[in-house]
Amino acid sequence: MDKNLKIVFLDRITAGPIELKERFLKYGEYIEYDDTDADQIIERISDADVIITNRIKLRKEHFDKASKLKLVLITATGFNHIDIKSGNEKGIKTANVSDYSTNSVAQLAITYLLNTLTPITEYSKEVKNNKWLDITIPEYQSYPVNDAEGKILGVVGFGNIGKKVATIAEVLGMKVMVAKIPGRNYDENKSKNIHEKRYDLDEVLEKCDILTLHTPLTELTRDLINLERMKKMKKSSTILNLARGPVINQEDLYFALKNKIIKSAAIDVTSV
Repeated sequence: MDKNLKIVFLDRITAGPIELKERFLKYGEYIEYDDTDADQIIERISDADVIITNRIKLRKEHFDKASKLKLVLITATGFNHIDIKSGNEKGIKTANVSDYSTNSVAQLAITYLLNTLTPITEYSKEVKNNKWLDITIPEYQSYPVNDAEGKILGVVGFGNIGKKVATIAEVLGMKVMVAKIPGRNYDENKSKNIHEKRYDLDEVLEKCDILTLHTPLTELTRDLINLERMKKMKKSSTILNLARGPVINQEDLYFALKNKIIKSAAIDVTSV
């Protein structure tokens, strides 16, 4: 390992209160910035060998000005903010943390799922507004409790997080259907156990009670869930998005919710 590297962390604030300096100084010079604005990127990476970032967007114009750059380290799982293709063309490698926050994101997905089936949020509002004792039977039935057992969970994106969510859902008695992403090639010769069988996306949309999204953002997944596809879903269905905002067309989602094409959505990410 080269011990004369210049390592630059562009958004150190995202890493939290952990000590990093001593870990990297043994490889050479280490510089960290709390955050980096778009107009500061080129100046800060121009002579860097290694860049560390969580969410700073790095594009071709940046790599063109970083002649020494060898490696981009992403302190997250997602990498759609990095122009990996342009980096590869210049021999720049990119590495992410593929198992970062797998349990945390899966836990949040299951929290959303359970709150959809048992609408604790709505009950909590009634209690806080002192309406619980006045509630009538019809009003109570507007927030029905549904068992997870027997429900169908559609999963789009079956990496570490998607698999973890599917495993927990199965424990709750749900049937899991893993969707094929249109345009992606799949090995149809694999054994079709519960964690390998893939269903056409349209079939998953038509049958699922809850659809959970965990796919990376690519050209194949941008606007993957649009109005046309939401119209294939049950009117009682819910969409969970813990992937990237643009995987769902947000204007279409708003229209679908407003017009009761689907029942609800829980989103951890947006397109903005």
